[in-house]
Amino acid sequence: MEDDNQLYNLSRRKVLGGLGAVGLASAGAGLGTSAYFTDTESFTGNTLTAGELDLVVDWFTDVDQGSATPEQPTASGTIDGNPSGYAYEVTDVKPGDSGTVAFCPKIVDNPAWLWFGSADGVTDYENGVNEPEGDVDSSSGAMEGELSESIVVSVAYADSVAIENGEVVCTNEAVLGYPSDFTLADLAAELESGFLLDPDRGTAGVQAYPASPDTETQTGPCICVHWELPTTVGNEVQTDSLTMDFQLVAMQERHNPNGGNSSVNPFNTSSN
Repeated sequence: MEDDNQLYNLSRRKVLGGLGAVGLASAGAGLGTSAYFTDTESFTGNTLTAGELDLVVDWFTDVDQGSATPEQPTASGTIDGNPSGYAYEVTDVKPGDSGTVAFCPKIVDNPAWLWFGSADGVTDYENGVNEPEGDVDSSSGAMEGELSESIVVSVAYADSVAIENGEVVCTNEAVLGYPSDFTLADLAAELESGFLLDPDRGTAGVQAYPASPDTETQTGPCICVHWELPTTVGNEVQTDSLTMDFQLVAMQERHNPNGGNSSVNPFNTSSN
């Protein structure tokens, strides 16, 4: 696998819903009566301040390649309005390798519907076919790699995420009910349509993601994606690579009671 090929590209965008307070400042403008007898009373010093909806995402990654030591086995950072400047790149992936990509979103000031998706899904690259791969794989097109169909993944909510002893630790995981053979290609296909995160699985229906008082306080769950290339995978993935982006989109809950409805799903192009 070439060094410039990425297993994942981490990206993030945020959507600021119009806050209900904005626009009320002029609600009384132009209202009044005119008469021959007039009186004026003043109600001064009034202030309306718009609230905030700021999506901040802490991210964590690790990779386990057995006896091989990756150049950067773990990494973490925060995305807040600008690209992270970091891409999760794993080279020389072999059967038995595994890793984790985790996101801990914080929505400052206002609760919001939080969508997790991948607008462009996954792109596989064949990168040519060497002799061992050619013996078991007849596909040779540039975009016909099999890596995403060979990597199995599990997805879980977690109370918190940290890097401990050289690995990403997702605390109190609640694993989503995907089958054991659920692949990265399967996940990418689902995320192209967007997935509404549910911060309170104990309550009926999907709930809005809770607000944080600041960018340092985690109030809702994190999302952890664990991947592994099984040891049963053979030469069909030799030289293959893939790229995939993740996005998190927040839509304020207030005045958007149906924000969790598929009709306003930001990843549903037919609704935009």
